[in-house]
Amino acid sequence: MHAETRETAYLAWLAKGMVPYEQLKSLLLMYHTGQAVYQAVQQRDSALADIILPSAMQRLVRDSDPVRIDEAEKLIQKEQIRSMTLHNPVFPEILQEIRDPASILFYQGNPECIRRSRKLAVVGSRSASWAGLKATEKIMEELSSRGVVIISGFAYGIDTASHKGCLKGGSPTAAVMGCGLDQNYPADNQRLRNEIREGGGILLSEYAPGEKPLGAHFPIRNRIISALGDALILMEAKIRSGSMVTVTHALNQGKEVFVYPGDPVSPHFEGNRQLLREGAIYFTSAADILEDMKWLDNPADHVQNIGCAISADGLPPAEKAIWQALQTGPMSFEQLSSGTGLSPAELMSSLTMMQVRGIVESLPGKIFQLRQ
Repeated sequence: MHAETRETAYLAWLAKGMVPYEQLKSLLLMYHTGQAVYQAVQQRDSALADIILPSAMQRLVRDSDPVRIDEAEKLIQKEQIRSMTLHNPVFPEILQEIRDPASILFYQGNPECIRRSRKLAVVGSRSASWAGLKATEKIMEELSSRGVVIISGFAYGIDTASHKGCLKGGSPTAAVMGCGLDQNYPADNQRLRNEIREGGGILLSEYAPGEKPLGAHFPIRNRIISALGDALILMEAKIRSGSMVTVTHALNQGKEVFVYPGDPVSPHFEGNRQLLREGAIYFTSAADILEDMKWLDNPADHVQNIGCAISADGLPPAEKAIWQALQTGPMSFEQLSSGTGLSPAELMSSLTMMQVRGIVESLPGKIFQLRQ
């Protein structure tokens, strides 16, 4: 666990460095781990000049105090925060394909829930009407009972009703945060946070631990909410709102948008009415959505492993040797040392990094196998 929390601390340092996506992706492709990037920065590796701009390099150097890394590690361990990058098999591939992609995610809970075959993103007003809240909780409960994972933003109002309804229906729910996962935000949702984790769900964020819930973060994170869903549901929104921004993200991502009609004269639903006039999909019940998604008569496929196969492409030589050795099945540390010709120190270091990235898992008795 120490190696994983330490790596998450390095990734938090890297995420706070405001390195543009393409440069960040290149760093991770070249160095594979946050720790390796940190060491390269500390050593002023000349190869960095070909990847990142001097301004980004200055920020990374400025924030690379080992004391800060130690403090971040303590916080991460206390809050049980984990991380994944584009190298990790559970990293959502869709987040590499959208406009303004993501390369690092921090999470608490179960990442397998966002690999389910039925996922719907839900957005709506924070200051929602009583009718909107009741309809949301009921519809999400019914969708959840049919194996649908509900993804929302953990804010007050429609987001909270979506998560609660999903938990009532028995499926896990995913909350995409606009701040670091250590932040108690919203303050009154601490119990819901615990229920999401206990229900097999996940809280995730691209913002590193310690990042405050700034207003500018939420419109940016909305692209992740819409991307993770197979379609987007708008329950209640005014015309000028963050929910309408999420609708734009969904349309740009080629997603269907389902819109609840709501009260035909209430200002709370003015955004809904505009979208319905423009051709969004009208629905009034969970059955409407299930039918349009062709899920009404088909059993849920709870986990999709398509596209998640682990490959040796791009692995460093030592890790590639381990990967090839483990193709035959689980092996002890001593068997791996003998089979790969690696020294014990090099083998342990490589195994640690492969476990951090989710390629290898450790079994009792110092046995190692490729993660399934």
